[in-house]
Formats: sequence, C-alpha cells, structure tokens
Amino acid sequence: MRRFTNLQMDLLRTFVTVVDLRNFTETGRALGRTQPAISLQIKRLEEVAGVKLLSDSRKKIELTADGQVLLGYAREILRLNDRAAASLQRTKLLGTLRIGLPIDYSIEYFQRIIGEFSSANPQVLLDIRCSRSRDLLAALDVDDLDMVVSITDVVPAPHLSLYWSERPVWACAQEYRIDPGSMVRIIAHPEGCFYRKGMVEALEVEGRDWRVSFESPGISALQKAVLTGMGVTALTSKTLLPGMRILTPEDGFPKLANIHVGLFYKHINMSDAALKLVEQITEGVSAFQSPMQARAG
Repeated sequence: MRRFTNLQMDLLRTFVTVVDLRNFTETGRALGRTQPAISLQIKRLEEVAGVKLLSDSRKKIELTADGQVLLGYAREILRLNDRAAASLQRTKLLGTLRIGLPIDYSIEYFQRIIGEFSSANPQVLLDIRCSRSRDLLAALDVDDLDMVVSITDVVPAPHLSLYWSERPVWACAQEYRIDPGSMVRIIAHPEGCFYRKGMVEALEVEGRDWRVSFESPGISALQKAVLTGMGVTALTSKTLLPGMRILTPEDGFPKLANIHVGLFYKHINMSDAALKLVEQITEGVSAFQSPMQARAG
C-alpha cells in the first residue's frame, strides 16, 4: 500500500509566510509565534517532506529547488482550505480589495471577472489600479496592493501563485503594406515593456532595422495606432481587433518569444473576499488557458 505524507496545514502556512515576508522574525509576529518556533516549524516540514526547502543562507531567505516545487502547491492548498472554511462558516465577504491590473495586457478581460465579483459581493469595496506590470509588482512588494495580475519575465517569481504563457503575434492593419527591405515601424509601450523587448530582440536577430513610430502606455492607444496604419506591434489573441491581420515569418516577421502572465499575492495578507476573487480569476483563466501552478513564491 502506498504511504501518504501528511503536510500539515499550519506548517505549510508558516512556510508560505516565511517566503512571502522573507524574514523569520516578521513571520513570527504575523502568526503570533516566536522566531525559534517558526524555525522549528520549517525544520519539521522539511522532515515530513524529506527534502530541504530553504537554503542555509543567513543573509536572505532562499528556496531550494524542492522548496520552489512545494511553494506553488502550498499556496493552492492554503487557498482551498481557507475558502472551504469560509464557505462552511457562511463567512460574509467584507472589506476593501486593492487590485493591480496591467495596462500592457488584456485588462478588459480581468475587469469583467472583477465586475462580476463586485456585483455578487456589493459589501466588498474595490480599489483598482491600472499600471505597468513592473510598477504593480513593486507596489505589491511594499503592501500597497493586495493582489496583482502582471506580466513577468521571471518564472518562478516572488508571490507568484498561478501563471500561464502566451505567444504574442505581430499585427498590423488589414491594408497595411509591408516592404521587406524597409525599416520596421514599431508601435510599442514605453521602455521596459516585455512586448517591446520581444519585438526588438526578434528583429535584431534577423538583422532588420527598426524604429519606434508610436509609443503609449495604454493598449487601446496602441490598437488604434495599428488600425490607422502607423506601424506594426505585438499583441495577444485577446487584444487583436477586427481590421487587423497577423504577420508571419513569410511576411518577414520572426516568431516572438512567449510572455508569462501571473497572479501574484501574499497569502498572509489575503482576506476571505480576496481568496474568493482569486478563485474566480483562477477559474476564468482555466477557461481559456491551461494554467500551471507556480513553483516559487
């Protein structure tokens, strides 16, 4: 008979909190325990799991490869446990949720999910911030936001709960003329955008000349610039609009690298309302992608 390992909930909660707060003492304060007690719980979890989860570095908290594997599962186990407990206790969803959405991704899709959540839970106040992915992650890191949907070029990444990958495509207006020998006019977000980086790298590998002809932080402005024939850009399937066409290697545009999009949060800061919204976002993502549980936090 197969022997099952019981990963105790309190040990998993301590493990996730240590990784999120990056400090044993802060974790002790957050969970109402002493720093030595937190260290003992991590040691106990490692004994039960049979692997080392955190490195021996004294300067900062670092996950081992096995720790990265466990972290994604631990976040999901805790989320399901806490949502189940809240449902059984008929917990009323209250409070304020501070949510970050990326202007460089399909923001309308997540607005719809959040709108449905708001309609079903009118007692929950929503504070939504739309900005660049890297700025949203910085705000989450200092607790200015509770949860963030963000593009990332690092997987695994701190506070990452769920991620999925998409391959952007080159897009231009339906009647836009492509001259293989001419300079490529790029429509892009400002410097630091993952789409922009991908376009530039792909063109430079091919030895193609390029220049940015239109720049805007908002995706709707980029879409309009494409439709008016100002150049080409990189979009995902959800941000392609009628009147656009996809450019392929046959048109002289090499395939673009995948982008990773993730749901980020610190479990210790999550209310019942926040975990319910995470559940709805997870279900929504599952409807159009095959989400992968992150292996780091």
